Amino acid sequence: MIPRGVDSLTTFGRDRELAILRKTFADTARGVGGCVVLTGSAGIGKSHLLREAIDEARRMGLAVAKRAAFELDRAAPFITLASALQQVEPSTSTFGWVAEAGENQYQTLDRLSAALEDFVADQPLAVAIDDAQWTDEFSALAVRELVTSLASSPVRWVFVRRPLREGTPGQQLVERLIREGTPEIVLGRLDEAAVAELCSRAVGATVDNTVLALAAGCDGNPLQLEQLMRALLTTGQLLVRDGLATVVGDQLPSSFIMVVEQTMSGLSVETRRMIEAASVLHGRFTVDMLARLLGTRPAALLPSIFEATGAKVLVDEGDGLAFGHDLVRQAVYGTLGGVAKALYHREAAVIGREEDRSPVEVAEHLLRSGRSTREAVTMLREAALDVAPAAPSTAADLMVRALDVLGADEPDRPELVADTVHLLASAGRLEKAQRLGETALHAGLAPPTEAALLLGLAEAFKHAGRNRSAVEYAARGLSYPDVSEAMRARLWAVRAHAHFYSGDLADTDHSGGHAYASAMAAEEYGAAVFGLTARSLAALAEGRLDDALAYATEATDIADGIRGEAAHWHPRIWLGDALAALDRFDDASATFRRGREESDRLGTAWSTPLWHYYNAALLAASGRLDEAVAETDAGVEVAENLAAYALAVPLLAGLARLAVLRDETAAARAFVDRMRRWMADGITTAPEDAIWAEGVLQEATTGPGAALQTLAGIYDAMPDRSLLIVQDPGAAATLVRIALHAGDPERAEVVVTTARKLALRNPTVRAHAAALAHAEGVLRRDPGRLRAAISAYRDTRRLLALAAALEDAADVTPDPTEARKLLEEAQAIVSECGAERARRRLERRLGPRSPEQPPQDSVLARLSRAELRVAILVANGRSNREIAGDLFLSRHTVDSHLRKIFVKLGINNRAALARLIGEEGQQ
Repeated sequence: MIPRGVDSLTTFGRDRELAILRKTFADTARGVGGCVVLTGSAGIGKSHLLREAIDEARRMGLAVAKRAAFELDRAAPFITLASALQQVEPSTSTFGWVAEAGENQYQTLDRLSAALEDFVADQPLAVAIDDAQWTDEFSALAVRELVTSLASSPVRWVFVRRPLREGTPGQQLVERLIREGTPEIVLGRLDEAAVAELCSRAVGATVDNTVLALAAGCDGNPLQLEQLMRALLTTGQLLVRDGLATVVGDQLPSSFIMVVEQTMSGLSVETRRMIEAASVLHGRFTVDMLARLLGTRPAALLPSIFEATGAKVLVDEGDGLAFGHDLVRQAVYGTLGGVAKALYHREAAVIGREEDRSPVEVAEHLLRSGRSTREAVTMLREAALDVAPAAPSTAADLMVRALDVLGADEPDRPELVADTVHLLASAGRLEKAQRLGETALHAGLAPPTEAALLLGLAEAFKHAGRNRSAVEYAARGLSYPDVSEAMRARLWAVRAHAHFYSGDLADTDHSGGHAYASAMAAEEYGAAVFGLTARSLAALAEGRLDDALAYATEATDIADGIRGEAAHWHPRIWLGDALAALDRFDDASATFRRGREESDRLGTAWSTPLWHYYNAALLAASGRLDEAVAETDAGVEVAENLAAYALAVPLLAGLARLAVLRDETAAARAFVDRMRRWMADGITTAPEDAIWAEGVLQEATTGPGAALQTLAGIYDAMPDRSLLIVQDPGAAATLVRIALHAGDPERAEVVVTTARKLALRNPTVRAHAAALAHAEGVLRRDPGRLRAAISAYRDTRRLLALAAALEDAADVTPDPTEARKLLEEAQAIVSECGAERARRRLERRLGPRSPEQPPQDSVLARLSRAELRVAILVANGRSNREIAGDLFLSRHTVDSHLRKIFVKLGINNRAALARLIGEEGQQ
């Protein structure tokens, strides 16, 4: 057994911070979840404070999962969080599986969320990550997801971090949590009273002014103060007489490095040599490894281990040793000569290879040894490719490190550059990918390598929403005559989708056709599916709904028949969209549900925001606004967690439109502002998303003139581009109304022409016959056409469009009694749908309706029907996962409903919700 040294000093001068943490854990013991961040510079006492706070949490009955992250964690996906949960106290087998979690990130996160939810049903949990700035990329992604999904459960996340200049995944995670409202406790330097108390406890006597004067040079840093006191004791420079300690001597330390050097000088030669060898190792290390590094037996090190731990230079970690603080390790490492460093690193690399340690760790030792650069580059590259599926940004960092040490003329460099550009781009680091890629292209590469590089850039810029750049890169790749047919197919497919979001429908269809032809010839079926879905989008935007359905159906048939990569493109996204446009709502809903289930099975998280987007559009078209808001809100949360900001933009636009319908214009403005911030970075999206959202908001707040000016591009693209009316037939009458009120009847006529073209092209779709009649009725104030619109809309499920037609018909109906009946029916519909803006407008015309709902102090009255269903299931003890299955919702949508329920009811945990629902049932 490794001998233990004297216990570390307790926490001083942190009563306020400890009280905050104590209250935080007490809240969790009562069922409240959430996060807290503890920030401070190195050695300021963060870990001491965390240990004391965690002890408090245990005494309150919380289970504790705690781990300190290490710099090398970044190269081992999921190790930070998985290791913490595997060490949970009291011990449990609940999280034993995480060590063997597969590569399917989505399934891993889903299973982990369920496991945590089940665990905390019996005991609240604190998850504490020290040195969180080193959290690995996949753990950071998991935490972003879990903090949201478990917000209603008694899980308290505590992240202790030292701010870094570089944006590590852990640093980015913590900064985001703080931006989103997570409280941050910042540890500053100790005050004079705390410094005096710490020094006195360290030396076992009251300290006089000579000690305090020297201690002032430590600037209130607990680690430096403790090391200083130990150094003075070790070197005999502290005289204790009659319980009073005073400084003697004239060779006093003036810096932290000198303090460490003085501490080392008081140790034996053997112990100093052991500590110096250990300084080349990061994090925790075993006695066996240390012995091998020194070429001796583990037992021979025991006296030195006793001495080093007694001096608190090293600490016993139970299954190994570690430096008391990494600053101490760095100070010792800095005293080593170049020859000693090289020898120790060389031996550490040999040992690491034999013990099958992390390739990144071995590669770093090789590089620091000054030898085997090529071997180190190979190891870094292999490590990067290994972690890339779970941690693309980390993989990119490893590849950049490899490039930094690889010679400019090395034959492997071009291929390494291509791989690095692809990883940087897939991690969303587009500027760096572009700079590195362009530099490589200017230097000259073999045509296949250049084409591969351009394809990687095109795909990355497309998925990041930078569609114009994606078109340019794809075009450059296609310009090479010697490109393989398979690569040509992929380039055409990317170009097709990028063209659509750049506004060029003809080139979308043209490129999609080329992608399909090349892909089928080369048996590159993923590109065939992607190309067909681009053609489906173009056909939809032009109003060719049967063509849109045919392309999406063929893409789905290929994906279902071939499986593999073809299935990963999820053509059911576009198939469901085409079915919805044809008013086949049940078929569309079933298609989305099946596609979402397949996405969960395959673990293709990128598609999740799209399922939310299209399903929300279907719900909104049906007038189920509360459910549409929850679905869209969940999509935004997932998109931002995945850093898929190009997908967040249309979702935010959807939230803005829904907020206007619900008469929440301040919220709508905030959503538009968020959307615009992302678009300012170069993201482009369909104008039917972003521009329409802004126009609708302006029409509600500023007036039709401003709205018309914003929507000019949508009007002017008609009748060739009719996507807005395809997706929302009721928008035709809205566009006519805006144009008329803004004094532009010509544009109103264009909308009617577009609606007529759409209705003639799709004679079996009743919604488009209704849209034409509605638009014509508004333009010409024709009661007959408006009655025809009402009749046609009754054959669809588009309730809000029906309500708008009823209200417009009332405006031109001369009989007051008949007009009132129309308005009353419209009011009933919009009230049922939750369209508050229309309801209040109709109420002003008709007077308030008789109340049919419970009193407003009732819990039932404050929740929508969808929220009430979720609330009752929570009160019945169902978990979020179980509720999702019961109601055929995604887990993220359930999370969104719960967040809104908590805000509406002014509560913050499931127990309080169950209590409120129970009390309601007794009344």
